[in-house]
Amino acid sequence: MSHNKHLLFLTASLMLPTLSLVGCATPDDTADCASGKCDIPDSQVPDSPCDGIITDQSGARHAKVAGRNNDALSKLVFQTGNDCPASFQAIMAKLRETDKDGCTADERAGLATRFVSETAQAAGKPTNYRVVTTRTCGGRSTDSILISGFGIRAGATSMPAGVELISFDDTAGVYNFYDSDGSGLNFFGSSKDLLKGPGSGETRRCAKCHTGGGLVMKELDTPWMNWEGHIDMPGAQPIVDAIKDLGTKTSGIEFEGLVKAGNTKWNKTRLETLKAGSTAVADLLKPLFCTVEINLANGSNFASPVIGGTGGDQLSSIPFKSMLDPQIKGFGSIPITFADYDTLIKANGQTLSSVPGAIDSIIDYAFVERSHADKDFVNQLKAAGIIDDDFIKDVLMVDFTRPIFSDDRCDLLEFAPTLSGADITADKIRAGFIKNLGSPAAGTPAAVLLTNLNTASDTAMHNARVDAFIAACTALGSKPFLTNALTITSLNRTKARNMDVTEGGAGFPEDNLNVNPQARLSPLDCKLVNTFVAPNAPQGLR
Repeated sequence: MSHNKHLLFLTASLMLPTLSLVGCATPDDTADCASGKCDIPDSQVPDSPCDGIITDQSGARHAKVAGRNNDALSKLVFQTGNDCPASFQAIMAKLRETDKDGCTADERAGLATRFVSETAQAAGKPTNYRVVTTRTCGGRSTDSILISGFGIRAGATSMPAGVELISFDDTAGVYNFYDSDGSGLNFFGSSKDLLKGPGSGETRRCAKCHTGGGLVMKELDTPWMNWEGHIDMPGAQPIVDAIKDLGTKTSGIEFEGLVKAGNTKWNKTRLETLKAGSTAVADLLKPLFCTVEINLANGSNFASPVIGGTGGDQLSSIPFKSMLDPQIKGFGSIPITFADYDTLIKANGQTLSSVPGAIDSIIDYAFVERSHADKDFVNQLKAAGIIDDDFIKDVLMVDFTRPIFSDDRCDLLEFAPTLSGADITADKIRAGFIKNLGSPAAGTPAAVLLTNLNTASDTAMHNARVDAFIAACTALGSKPFLTNALTITSLNRTKARNMDVTEGGAGFPEDNLNVNPQARLSPLDCKLVNTFVAPNAPQGLR
């Protein structure tokens, strides 16, 4: 897949131990068998016109792929008729033939397209784009068929032949991932397959971006720097007008809801799949302890000049969620002075490399945050009684000023107990961690977690420490606080650029800062430190 950094089709795995999933043996022991079809020999799989055309890159290496899959795209396009369409145009043409229920009024019926661009909104002129088109005929949910076209130039009157495709299988509760270069087709596996990570060569290549196995919209919350939303995308409407296969133009607003709902749906299947694993507890808790996926956010509500200076919606505060996990501190921000922000980003040599002359994104203060998909999965663990709210906060309060990319917190997964079936309960998980942690050295992440787990009803204590941290940040004053916050933001952007999903991060700023990879804000006084600081440490231990 060609993973453009704005799109939904995703993942890069930071600090992810190998998953242990149940299933039958396959050539590389990686295919998902939950549907009951992976272990069926090709001779027993129904023929389809795409046999010999779809290459199985899931790891199972089946010769017949389409006949095994029950997603909407496979049933409507790959299993029907006498031809196997392998380009954007051919796939859309076949859908018009096979997918007429409720979509017979005109050629654009049921089709909606969203535009995203790293450059068009910031540059204020038509440039290049990627689109996500959905087709909702037959009463299907909007995420049943997702079609992504890329490499679209300003003034385009036709779509490139290459396309990326995701389609939901209601029977298995998974997304299936495909792509085409315009002549051949690849199947990269289901959501469950992608949880195992990419294999060698092209095997499960989509797992490089779709780490959690679901949908990805990196800028998931409005307002957006690169999706059309508050700002009309320059040059987008003429492209939609010229290409009937794009249907009507919509924005990121409804797509945000689609992605969140789709991942909530997939996370239910994901939870049951991981719960059945032989090392289930560590796999289940990974989105709580580690960074599986990321989202991008920003600090303002509307646009401001990308060249810096006054005008537009000037940044007036730094959101809590850029420094703290929303599951330990909700909405809120620390006030700052815009002049300090403008002075500092210029002093830091900040630029937006994709737009000549720009020093900032079109909405100020782009930062990396914990993903909605990870938070949703943790909430589902809680709803299932696998963990409780107290355990969630006990974990997140370890290295709590690094809500993402915390190796100190992620490394604590090695102390997860081995449990299975009915034994995977909140009480037994807590007891298992306490036992496995043993007697760690004082002041270490392990010691902090052990203290948290052994302290009953400590929510008020956690809240007090977070509030004290916020007060310390505020007390620093606008410029000193911003200096520290921008340093950590710069580091997180750098780490995000190393993820496949961001493709170098051309859509958010870079700068000349050279930040220690272990830098973080001290939980005691909001100052920069390069080593772990226990939130209950004496003031001298920093």
